[in-house]
Amino acid sequence: MTEEWTGPRHVVLERIGHAPRCAALLDIWKAARVGNAMAARSALDPIILAKAGLLPFVWVLERDAGGACFYRLIGESIRRNFNMPMRGRYVHEIFDQDMSRLISSRCERILSEAEIMFTSGRVYRDGKAVYYARRLVLPLRDEDGTARFLIGTVDQSEMGRDTNRVDNPRFTNDFVAFVGVESI
Repeated sequence: MTEEWTGPRHVVLERIGHAPRCAALLDIWKAARVGNAMAARSALDPIILAKAGLLPFVWVLERDAGGACFYRLIGESIRRNFNMPMRGRYVHEIFDQDMSRLISSRCERILSEAEIMFTSGRVYRDGKAVYYARRLVLPLRDEDGTARFLIGTVDQSEMGRDTNRVDNPRFTNDFVAFVGVESI
């Protein structure tokens, strides 16, 4: 497992800037904050996301009362990488136990610590690298101010043909960074 980046915040922001979809989502999220440290889910306009070309590459997770996260929205370019429909499904229903634990712990950290997360690394399926991904995940609050949703996007490079797949993707990271929303 890759150690978390603990260097200067500007390095993380520079890396986000080199990932066009991630940079676009961060800009939209920042504009939607309207005087708050964290944007409300309702403040993110789907038309703005669509104009930025993000809708096929965006996902929204919701944390339920028990702390588990499920997919509220999944863009088609993301969904096609999986062997099943994802909307309404919990993280543990889609990923293997180790990957589910990792994703769930990161979601919990983003929401409880009010942080954004940026990662990059290869994505594997059936033991083969299928693409390289840079991901940004941002917290969103509900109308009561509770951090309950996450929105994410991915910039990915094709690394080969992904046909006749058996498993859902498994992510590896060569870079993982968390940055507090107050400093963005």
